Amino acid sequence: MSNAWIVACRPFSGLRSSLLALPTWSIASAVAAARPVSPRTLSSHISRLGTAQLKCYSLRPPLLRLLDHRQFTTSTTAFARGSSVSKKSASTPPSEARKGTSQDAGGKEDTPLPGGDLPQDKITKIFGPGTSVEEGNKFLRALQHRRVTGSLAEKGVNFEKPTAFPKKRALNALEYLRSTHPVDEEAAAAEWAQKEAQRLEGELIQRAQDLKLYKKAEPEQTLGSVYGHSELEALRRRNEEAYERQKEEEERRKEAQEKTEKSEKSGTLGPVKAKTELLKKEKSEWVKYFEEQAVIRKEKQAPKMSAAARILPSALVAALVLAGTYVLTEKYKPPAASARLWPDTPPALATCFALLNINLFIFLAWRYPPFWRTMNNYLLQTPGYPTAASVLGNVFSHQDPKHLFMNMLILMGAGPQLHELVGRANFLAIYLAGGVLGSLGSLVVNVAARNFFVSTLGASGALAAVVGALLLLKNSKYFTLPFFPEYKIPVSSNAMLSACLAYEIWGLTRRGRTGMDHVAHLGGYATGMAAAGVLTWQVGERRRREQEKKKEMGFLQKTFVARKDE
Repeated sequence: MSNAWIVACRPFSGLRSSLLALPTWSIASAVAAARPVSPRTLSSHISRLGTAQLKCYSLRPPLLRLLDHRQFTTSTTAFARGSSVSKKSASTPPSEARKGTSQDAGGKEDTPLPGGDLPQDKITKIFGPGTSVEEGNKFLRALQHRRVTGSLAEKGVNFEKPTAFPKKRALNALEYLRSTHPVDEEAAAAEWAQKEAQRLEGELIQRAQDLKLYKKAEPEQTLGSVYGHSELEALRRRNEEAYERQKEEEERRKEAQEKTEKSEKSGTLGPVKAKTELLKKEKSEWVKYFEEQAVIRKEKQAPKMSAAARILPSALVAALVLAGTYVLTEKYKPPAASARLWPDTPPALATCFALLNINLFIFLAWRYPPFWRTMNNYLLQTPGYPTAASVLGNVFSHQDPKHLFMNMLILMGAGPQLHELVGRANFLAIYLAGGVLGSLGSLVVNVAARNFFVSTLGASGALAAVVGALLLLKNSKYFTLPFFPEYKIPVSSNAMLSACLAYEIWGLTRRGRTGMDHVAHLGGYATGMAAAGVLTWQVGERRRREQEKKKEMGFLQKTFVARKDE
């Protein structure tokens, strides 16, 4: 056996041509297979690549020929349905994609997705019904690990339980990852193949050294060897040189990319982008000072308070507001035309314009930093550290121009119509009651759910009350567009109200993804509908009393009262 080993390893002229055709680690593979013991199966990598498993007892020429056929493929035809790997120009380099990749000693494959774990609706769309978020994201992370490490070219999409999925679903997941997170899978597979070959070479050489069949020669010994130049050493040096060249090329590419980014930031000519990126203006010291002063609590955690301590003060303010609206409806009397500030303006428009100006003034006040601390206290409702007065103040507060525009558009469209039906006192009562009850309902729900790091503001709850009361009181079979009364849509007011309520209930199922406080909206709708019911009952009760009075009147009283009413 030792003579066979010498014949296989010594690079004399008789075997040099065959040695040149072998890969870097072929001789070491022959050494590992030359043990005169029980037959051993060659590495499982060969079987996975399509070569049949071989049992070896000694060195024979057929074995060397078979070992020479072992290659690492970077093709994806074994597991891809459509196109293979994404184009290199649009894909992420393997070195960048591997950031965050982890694999423990047990071989666990887990690479976080660039956009984080997917929600349930996307998992169901990829894998079909019956797949949980944990199972789907675990499989996607494992599949992403194989893509960025290059092992996908050999292992494919087959996994062991409990990570395994049917092949069709696994291919769907692979197509999703390729479409959303492109990676240069060819480069990753080539890099993985090189590392795998080096690992196998090291293992086989170490095994030969353990069996004392091979001894690594020192450089000075190689120079003075009587057998001349070793092909194994030549192959090793060529591999090292190729690796160094590849490393230098990657460094040059990174330097060129950094220079390009610097030129873009400095204003010099560079590649044209599809969109314009504006540099953010640095905040002045004046703004930074008031920004720090506006922070109510420096701690990042919500203070330890009971639910009653968070809710009861705001509930007391809401009760006071409701009491004030009741007094307003009972005691208010419309002023004479001579006593009005704008006598030529209809009362409905004057009331709505006053509400619009209040909201606009507070919106502009948010742009003045010295006001920020006061406005954070009283014009912004936060369940983590609530202020009692904010249950009313946030109803008039807006920070986003789009939010303000949409709310004021609804106010000027529906507000005057309800004002004409119920009068100024009842209109203001519905507006204020809907706002504070909607805010209070939102506060209660957020405290119960322990959503302390959210904030609410806006007149949406008050406007929902206005819309709800208007649709119930009009009870029309046609829907008239605001500002365009000549256009009528054949949709009843009850159907429109049902659609509004259905949308708010659907928004609750989205769990905050819509960015709107649907609880406050529903509280406003409930307030407006209740107010409409009370007003309808009051009108019916008044008519009933008038009819009873007429029954008790005599003939002369009925005649003169009827003429007076006419």
